[in-house]
Amino acid sequence: MQPKRSVVRRITVLLLLLMVLVVGSFFLSSYIISKSSAYTEVVNLSGKIRGEVQRYAKLYFAGEREKLPLLAEEIELYLERLKVEVEALRLPFWDFDKSLRPAEVENCWENLRKLTSLEPDPKLRRLILKISEDCWFKADEVTDLYQELAARNLKILEFAYYLLLFLILSLNLFLVYASHRGQIKKLEFRAYYDSLTGVLNRGAVLEIFQLFSKERYMYPMSVVLFDIDDFKKINDTYGHAVGDEVLRKVAEEVKRHLRRSDIFARWGGEEFLVLLPETDLEGAKAVAEKIRQTLKSLRIPSLKGREITASFGVTEIREGETLHEAIIRADRALYEAKRSGKDRVVVAEA
Repeated sequence: MQPKRSVVRRITVLLLLLMVLVVGSFFLSSYIISKSSAYTEVVNLSGKIRGEVQRYAKLYFAGEREKLPLLAEEIELYLERLKVEVEALRLPFWDFDKSLRPAEVENCWENLRKLTSLEPDPKLRRLILKISEDCWFKADEVTDLYQELAARNLKILEFAYYLLLFLILSLNLFLVYASHRGQIKKLEFRAYYDSLTGVLNRGAVLEIFQLFSKERYMYPMSVVLFDIDDFKKINDTYGHAVGDEVLRKVAEEVKRHLRRSDIFARWGGEEFLVLLPETDLEGAKAVAEKIRQTLKSLRIPSLKGREITASFGVTEIREGETLHEAIIRADRALYEAKRSGKDRVVVAEA
C-alpha cells in the first residue's frame, strides 16, 4: 500500500504546532522578563516605603519637622505607584479573591501623618513611636509577602517555560522520528510495490511465495499470468501518459475482483500475475475468465471507445515446485492465447 496522504497532513499539522510552540516560547520568555522587572519594581517600592516611614519617624523625633512634608509626599507617591504596580503580582485564577493592596500600611501611615502634623506634645511621643514602629513592621510584612509572591510567580512561569521547551524538544524528536519512519516506508514501498499501479512487484511475489510454499494448507495453489493485448499500439496511438493510465485502471479493476488472500502483482511492462492460494485449476480458470470479461467491459475515456482485452495463461502449482517452474507453464499458455487470437484464457495442465 502506498504511503497515505493523511500521514503527510499529520506531519504538516505537527510542524505548524511546532512553529506555534516556538513562537510561544519567545513570547513567554519576553513575558517572563517583563514580569520579572515588574516584580522587582513592586518589591523595591514596598522596601522604599518601609525605609522612608522609618526615616520619617527619625526626622520627627530629631526635631527636623521642616523636612517632613517633602518626605511625606514621596511616601504617598510610592504608595500610589505601589497600589498600581502590585496588580502585576496577581496570577489569573489563583489570586482573584486576594487583595494585594498595602491597606494596613496605608492606614498606619495616615495615622502617623495625622499625629505628626499636630503640635508637639510630650504625651504624643510614645504613641507616635509606637505607631511608627507598627508602620515599619506592617511595611516589612508586606514587603516579605510581595517577595514570596514574586518568587512563586517566577517559579510557575519558569516551569511553564521549561515545559514548553520540553514539548518543543519532544515534538521535534517525534518529527525527526516520523520523517525517518516516512523515509523507511517509502523505501519499503519501492522495494515491494510498483510505483505506477500501486500493486506488488515481482520481488515481493517471490518472497511471499516462499512463505506460502512452506504452508501445506495453501495448496492447491494456482497462478494466472495475463498480458494486455496490443499495449504497444495503445502507447503509439494515444501516448505513454494514456498507456500509464490504462495500466493503473487495469490494476484497480482487477484488485476489486480478487480476494484479500490473493496476491496480485505487476510482473513487468503490461504483464500482470495473480497468485491464488487454496485454488485449483478450475477455480483459477474461472478467476481468469472473470478478469478477462471485466477488463473487456472497462471503458477509459482517453481511449475513445477502444476496448481493453488481455490474454491469460493459467496453471496449477505443484506442491514442492518453484514459482519459476509454474510461471514457465503459465507463460507458455499465455503465448498460446496470444497466438490463437488474443482475448482468451488458456490453461496449462500441471
